[in-house]
Amino acid sequence: MRRLTRSELASRVGPRPPSDAFWRRAIDRGEAALGVGADAVADANETGEGPAEPLDTGDIVDVDDHAFVVVDVDRTDAGGRIYRIELVADRDED
Repeated sequence: MRRLTRSELASRVGPRPPSDAFWRRAIDRGEAALGVGADAVADANETGEGPAEPLDTGDIVDVDDHAFVVVDVDRTDAGGRIYRIELVADRDED
């Protein structure tokens, strides 16, 4: 499990990182699906440094005051990935 900032995630998923609008919708809905192209997966596999995938199940992405956890990873026919992420409930909301 890794914990990434939004900018660290952006550097892993290629030239088109998730936009502000994507993150606003994800926060509002409490979940989202993040598509990553085959080129980002290939880049991660070719470096040989660190993880072989841009994200793995259990990874956490911090976005401002919110955190998302990767709950599922689907491989696309084109070699990319679809990461299903869910908002982690705030501990202060008890």
